Amino acid sequence: MSAEHHVAWSEVLRNAGPGETGETGEVCDPRATVRAVAQVVRRARGGGRLDDIVRGPMTVNSGLWVLSRLHRDGTAPIDPVGTVRRLAGTPSTRDDDGAPGLVDLALADGLVDWDVLSEVLARRTYAPDPQLHQSFDTFASLRRRLAVMDYYDDLHGRTVLQLGDDEMFGVAIGLADGVRHVHVADTDERVLRSIGDEADRLALPLTTHAVDVRHARPELTDVDTFFVSGLKDPGGLFLFVATALSTVPGAGAVGYVSFDLDVYRADGAPGQDEEPAQREVLRMFDRLDCTVTALLPGDDGLLDDSVLADLAEATREAARRAASPTELGARLRSLLARRPAGADLLRYQPGFPHAQLRPISLARVETGPASRRLASRYLRFLQSAAPTVRGG
Repeated sequence: MSAEHHVAWSEVLRNAGPGETGETGEVCDPRATVRAVAQVVRRARGGGRLDDIVRGPMTVNSGLWVLSRLHRDGTAPIDPVGTVRRLAGTPSTRDDDGAPGLVDLALADGLVDWDVLSEVLARRTYAPDPQLHQSFDTFASLRRRLAVMDYYDDLHGRTVLQLGDDEMFGVAIGLADGVRHVHVADTDERVLRSIGDEADRLALPLTTHAVDVRHARPELTDVDTFFVSGLKDPGGLFLFVATALSTVPGAGAVGYVSFDLDVYRADGAPGQDEEPAQREVLRMFDRLDCTVTALLPGDDGLLDDSVLADLAEATREAARRAASPTELGARLRSLLARRPAGADLLRYQPGFPHAQLRPISLARVETGPASRRLASRYLRFLQSAAPTVRGG
């Protein structure tokens, strides 16, 4: 595959054909630069899941269109389940594709035995519960989280509260050398049972707590670090952060909060500027007397297996028909509209497939003197209102 192909495909994607509604207009992707196209090609050669390969600056539709070209040429065969087969003799890719060096996946090497964690996740006995708005993160996301915590020296000697943990990240923290203790609090008994079984099997310093944060808080006194995972609802995010802050002693504690900026966009409208959404998140931390010390790319969510298979079907068909980007986009919307998982995807990825699969943001915060007091005050109000919490 030559650089000339990358240039030609970038040109097609940035100047696409008729509008998706059939009206006059252009479905174009200005972020489909030659570099972005080359990034997808490089990932595809190493094989992997479709959602991992197309994640990045281009839209999902653009990334899949590039894959349809590669599948048609035989350089990146796509399986019906939604994975690209790595051809013999092609090295696998492990880079973090342009993320800051701070979250380079290589920084996680040696922190824990990742093969052990992979086996733990393979033994996971539950699937994400749509009623609880759960979702699983990619393995790379878990490595990235731990790399960030180690970079800031927030593992050794720490007692960590993991609040909401269908990803089983609490087990990864417990596997790290020098961690004093891990408390995992969740409302889902399936999650707690699976994590507790692994903690017993691996002799980890980990305790599970069944807590519904809409009505109660973990009764803990030794927490100095917390991790709040992937909230998809603004009210739920505030509730979870306030709950975590209510367990720390006061100023100088550290917290990590992963969140999706899309939930702060008015009406979930696609294409809106991220800056107002980030400002709203930062305002929440300010109200809780927390200082944000870093705001980084965080978690990559795994798409539902049925959605992944739909993407594969549409991409393989686009390869057979030599479809245009616009024709592929129409096919993707048609497929996903027929599937319940597709409706859920559209809710959390506004504008899909003409939108990016972006990493969820990860904020590192430090608590101030008033954090616990303010959190407890807000918590009483929030719990009295008992909002619907969307965690995961």
